[in-house]
Amino acid sequence: MAAMNIRRLVAWYIAALLGTFIAISPQQCEAQNRISLAQFDNWIFQTAGRDEAQCRKGLEKKIELQFVRIEQSTPLTENQKDSLRLAGQGDIKRFFDRVNQAREKFLRMEQKDNNLHINEAYQLASPLQQELSMGIFGKDSLMAKATRHVMTDDQATQIQERVLEQSRAMMEMQGKVFIATISRGMAMTAKQQRELQERFQKKIQQLAKLPDEEERGFVSRSLFILWLVEIIGEEDFPHFDAEQMVVVKRLENRANDAKPMLKLRGLLK
Repeated sequence: MAAMNIRRLVAWYIAALLGTFIAISPQQCEAQNRISLAQFDNWIFQTAGRDEAQCRKGLEKKIELQFVRIEQSTPLTENQKDSLRLAGQGDIKRFFDRVNQAREKFLRMEQKDNNLHINEAYQLASPLQQELSMGIFGKDSLMAKATRHVMTDDQATQIQERVLEQSRAMMEMQGKVFIATISRGMAMTAKQQRELQERFQKKIQQLAKLPDEEERGFVSRSLFILWLVEIIGEEDFPHFDAEQMVVVKRLENRANDAKPMLKLRGLLK
């Protein structure tokens, strides 16, 4: 009889314990899935300050840094700076208009669904976070358009020359990294590497158009592969042995595949 009572007590205790778990579990799940507006904001601003106020300060500073970059090529008048500053403020306003729209959507989602999924909220915040990381004063920004509008012809020419100079320097550095990386797989001699670097540099200097900054890595690599295949085929280039040529043949297929894309971007005739 005592043993039976103990079994009943144990059974009751287990049932009560399971009931507690069942009662608590949905609440725990809901608490884990719910996020606050502050957390939502943190996702947006995590690469540009702790919150909206810090982000705004950082963007204001970037407007002034744009002046510094431009004046590395050509001096700006105060009137030009005022125009560019006003355009930059417009870019900041447009960005925070998008932030507020995302916040409103988030709050509507939160009211509609008490068990809001984190992924859905993050998909709202992620594009804004990426926009901040890339920079809101890019080529399609109001500030970029204003820059093109307020510059004199001489200033525009000086800026373009500076941009080309910097882009060529960046491509030359990327070319050296590409050659150093690929030479390990092909066991290139020091002479072969030097020759490639010199010929890459000449080709870069001859380019009338350079890859856009946003896609420079991928496009430049495709161009380097094409140049590598072409240069190795030149009669005066240091001889490649049979094993090296096996790698070159594989690269040749990739070079041919890249030609339509390079022609489309005006980097290949």
